[in-house]
Amino acid sequence: MISSIQISQSKRVVLPAVVLGVSLLTGCATVTKAPEVPEELATLYPSNIPKGTITNFNAALACVDNLMLMHEVSPVYVSAQEISNYTSDRSLSSGGIEMLITALSKMSIRSNGVRFVNYNSDIANMMTLQGVHPDANKFRVPDYFIRGGVTQHNKTLWTGQRGRGASVELKEPDIVDGGTFFTLRGQEDISASDSLSSAYGTLTMDMSAGFIPTLQIVPGVASANTLALKNSSGEATNADLTIGDIGYTYTFSENTSLDFNQLYRSLIQVGSIEIIGKLQQVPYWKCLSSAGDVAERDQEIAQYFLHFEKHDKKELLRGAQSVLSHLKYYDGAVSGVDNEATQEALQSYQQHMGLLATGRLDYSTFRMMKLFTPSGDQTQTNNWWRPYRFTGTVPTGQQTQADGSSTSSSGSSTSDAGGEQQSQSSENGD
Repeated sequence: MISSIQISQSKRVVLPAVVLGVSLLTGCATVTKAPEVPEELATLYPSNIPKGTITNFNAALACVDNLMLMHEVSPVYVSAQEISNYTSDRSLSSGGIEMLITALSKMSIRSNGVRFVNYNSDIANMMTLQGVHPDANKFRVPDYFIRGGVTQHNKTLWTGQRGRGASVELKEPDIVDGGTFFTLRGQEDISASDSLSSAYGTLTMDMSAGFIPTLQIVPGVASANTLALKNSSGEATNADLTIGDIGYTYTFSENTSLDFNQLYRSLIQVGSIEIIGKLQQVPYWKCLSSAGDVAERDQEIAQYFLHFEKHDKKELLRGAQSVLSHLKYYDGAVSGVDNEATQEALQSYQQHMGLLATGRLDYSTFRMMKLFTPSGDQTQTNNWWRPYRFTGTVPTGQQTQADGSSTSSSGSSTSDAGGEQQSQSSENGD
């Protein structure tokens, strides 16, 4: 089912010709270079510098790792089938299984609570090598298998565009009778317009776990979640000046797009947390409860980082040293001076949190410190670093008690009245 709503309003606004003329002529200079990447974007995503891939759920993976460590769980051995894309959209990555392996690895850095056994249809040669290896007797058959895939993808759950325009006629045209048809000559006018646009989409993924001895899906050990993404936004400005038979045009547009594969990775991380948390019977929901608050603070944190990265790097590093000291990674002076001890502390913290261990205070590391560490004025976690007394039992057989829920989110839109033109549409995809 597809539903659409089209709303349009227009209002002709006549502006003083001198204002439009100055604006247009300013933009009519010869274009000599391509637009440059905004400074803010280049700082958050530096060119030619490795940057760890993180989502809003990276800290939740570290949280589950800590929970399994505190509960002293025995390792659960798992394998996996391919993570498939069951929708008609072919733009999603075929590397879902690799994202799953990465997520499982990051949630077992300290606890060793998950052991992934690589076994699939392409592993025949590896099994031949394994069979002749002197330590072949150490091979451990997995207890569970994980399967799943993308079941729904709607890129355009909501789209919206808002714009305005104005024009001024400076001189009426002369009508020339050409015999067969009339032509207009000598017309002089100025027109200009600008617009903003954005789009909102969703992605849904289902995952479950099965018991290998019977190939049966474990009741309740499943995950079905939907995440939404504002996947594109843009702005455009156009201006035209016509003087007689000569026309001038100025155009500027800027667009930002986000990849749904980042959402895909997030859903795999959430599913992994739910499934492993249920298999290991640890209170995994404590790790997921604060993940939804992350997006609300991202912009504030980015602005803070950009300001101090540009104006006071020493203060930025001093704050990081304070956090690292509080977390027992660093025992040196909180001076804002970069040194070997600080770099080693950053590397240890980055490894624990599943980040790229560069020893540099990049945005990903700063963001993780501001959001998910027990230091700072407004930590957004539910004290997951504090010991939690577990009263359940460690799973010993096929049946596992499941306790959890799935969440979904969808888009909404609002309309503004006034002297602007705006349109929006809504669709339900597959």
